[in-house]
Amino acid sequence: MTPNVRGWSVAALAALLWAGCGSDPPLGAQIGMQAPLGNLCPDASPPPAQCGQSPLALTRDVVLLRAGDGFVLAGLDGHKVRWGQLSSTGTLSGETAFDLPVDELPATRAGQDPLGPLLAITSKVTPGDQLVVVMGVLQQNTTDHYEIHALTYDLGSQSATSDQILGVQAAAANSGAIRLKVGSSPDGTRAIVLWGVEGQLAPIRYQMLGADGVLVGGQGKLNDNPGNPNAIPLWTCLDTTQNAPDLGVTWVESPNPQHPLQSAWHRFEMDDDGSTGTETIIYMKYDVSDCRIVSTPTGGGYLLAWQNNASNGGTYFANLTAPPPDAGSGTDEDVNMRPLLASASYGGYAQMPKLEWIAPAGYDLTIGLARSDGPRVARFDSYADPMGKTLYLPSTAGNTGPVSAWVGADAVYLTYLDMPGPSTGVDAAVPAGSQRFVVTVLSPATMH
Repeated sequence: MTPNVRGWSVAALAALLWAGCGSDPPLGAQIGMQAPLGNLCPDASPPPAQCGQSPLALTRDVVLLRAGDGFVLAGLDGHKVRWGQLSSTGTLSGETAFDLPVDELPATRAGQDPLGPLLAITSKVTPGDQLVVVMGVLQQNTTDHYEIHALTYDLGSQSATSDQILGVQAAAANSGAIRLKVGSSPDGTRAIVLWGVEGQLAPIRYQMLGADGVLVGGQGKLNDNPGNPNAIPLWTCLDTTQNAPDLGVTWVESPNPQHPLQSAWHRFEMDDDGSTGTETIIYMKYDVSDCRIVSTPTGGGYLLAWQNNASNGGTYFANLTAPPPDAGSGTDEDVNMRPLLASASYGGYAQMPKLEWIAPAGYDLTIGLARSDGPRVARFDSYADPMGKTLYLPSTAGNTGPVSAWVGADAVYLTYLDMPGPSTGVDAAVPAGSQRFVVTVLSPATMH
């Protein structure tokens, strides 16, 4: 059930108007670095090598994975995986491409997303020098059992160094969606694979992987209650967070008899040995739709933002602050939760920019929003008052692809493809004249 939200604060409504304001207030965030990658030739006939091409940079949908002091850029082009190492200054190196094994292609369940391929990294010699490709593959002679495959590739190699089957997930015709997720530790040395079925009284399973696909620790379970399986909370929106300083696993607990009007966001810190660390819980006054939810740790807690598709819904945030060190035992965390943007001002939820990240900015916060005409950054204080003008990130022609972002302690790093013509689908050819941007967004504690 979605709580009845009767109105918005004046501050939240005013935030909707900042994008069209004049030049009086300063920008709420700044661009620290802007590096184009892989410009297409105006004439598509010459081979890419003659144009200084990077096929990886011109892949439509890629992920940006933190690997020590740099990153790994990885994406899928049909059944071909492309990846390489990206420095924090925007230099791409070691670009590698390989085809997925034809006998291990990911399965697709009717009406659901394909079960992979999903991409993570591990470390053999240097951070992020191995790519992990994870897929749910239909088990032979079955129609409802899916093997979780994890293949590991060295940078520069087209053959897998290992091929592990981590487990089998069964599904019935009336079961919830199978969820398969991966993540990597920020230092680029460990990968984690998680899987489970929404809407079932069953735990989330996970396996940590090291170099060459070696299993680290045994297969673990999250959201488990061995003594009373009926007390396992129902969950949705399974995901991982790679933001500094650690790897985390998150999910949203559906309303239950103990909290009939509230969802709850859970986060577990994951150690390199596969064990779980601290659990953080934030009870949400407003439901989350389409799993549009992002989070990041702060110096003293967590920032959480999500979107809701109710007729009076929009974008919300929560800021959890831990008690001070001198607080007495039993002191609870402080949670500030407010609406930021109303979807009605965009013509409804379907037209609302997609939430991509949330980041701290001193005592303020910034959120990243993606539209087809380019990403933008908006800044708010803890009362949801807008702080400065919206920052529009570079787009030459106003047609951009999916955004992948990593929130660090000093900046937000992100990448997206800028195209001269409208996007016509993930399988369509990238138009000539496209280029990929790598951008850092700075959000100083105080604005000038």
